[in-house]
Amino acid sequence: MTTKRRFPWTGLAAALCLLGLAVAPACAEDYVLGNEDEVAITVYLHPELERLTAVDANGNVSFPPVGEVKAAGLTPKQLGDRLAEKLSTYLRQTTSVTVTVRQFLSRSVYVSGAVSKPGRYGFERIPNLIEVIGRAGGALAGSDLSRVQVVRTDGEMRRTLAADVAGTLRDGSITNLPELKPGDTVVIPTGIGVDPLAVMGGGAAVLGMVTRPGLYPVGRGQDLWTVLAAAGGLAATGDLSNVRILTREGSAHSALRVNLKDVLQRGTKAAVLVREGDVVYVPSTTASALGKTFAGTMGLLGVTRELFQIAVLAQIYQNDGRP
Repeated sequence: MTTKRRFPWTGLAAALCLLGLAVAPACAEDYVLGNEDEVAITVYLHPELERLTAVDANGNVSFPPVGEVKAAGLTPKQLGDRLAEKLSTYLRQTTSVTVTVRQFLSRSVYVSGAVSKPGRYGFERIPNLIEVIGRAGGALAGSDLSRVQVVRTDGEMRRTLAADVAGTLRDGSITNLPELKPGDTVVIPTGIGVDPLAVMGGGAAVLGMVTRPGLYPVGRGQDLWTVLAAAGGLAATGDLSNVRILTREGSAHSALRVNLKDVLQRGTKAAVLVREGDVVYVPSTTASALGKTFAGTMGLLGVTRELFQIAVLAQIYQNDGRP
């Protein structure tokens, strides 16, 4: 008689995640707001006061007419109650305020490499590594799930954790996988001898404070505005005046700083083109975990695209000042 082994994470569920199919997350307690979370605020009977805003680096949200209100550390309901209390001095009648989290960016994880949709993903509760890969559309053909890396920054120290996801799928247990933390970067490498650009379909990488970081097709060249629009535009804290484009032609490499805010104010007919293989980075206007610099990355342009993306992300986390 054969006895079936029962696993806490079945092979079927794991396969669904890696194929990019939805697996329902576990229920979590009331979410506590943190910096960079994006929230929608609605006021009963006052549609003119509706607002989409983000928790800033000081933990506040800006909500006219009451001004800045502390949000970090509160649940959405607690923040709504606080806003309603402050609005009572401006409105003739008492009203209720509803706060809804649109993006859980204070608890976000970055996924890079051989997945369908590389980018930044926020969670009410950060799930396990396999679910995160599934959230990014699943691993691509040619990926090496036995050499997955988790890049983590603790203060000024950066370390890399190895994860054998392929072995986990064979064994049926997730206990050997590292538990993910906010700010981690999950890197899915390609197999030895596999061209990362061929696996990911080419294009230009758009990283940093945009709505949908990832890899986007640019053909023989695409205007920077168009590329940013394809990535969903800038996030609330995106720095329009300090956009960086890293590019390589043969052995030569360069980093271009573009002040798009100045372009908007002065106007210009010259388009800034983004080409296949370029990396566009939009820094944050606040001193967040993303950092604001590409210092030290120029010497990495001679390596493969896959390793370059890993190195760029690592440098973004490690540095926190302007070059």
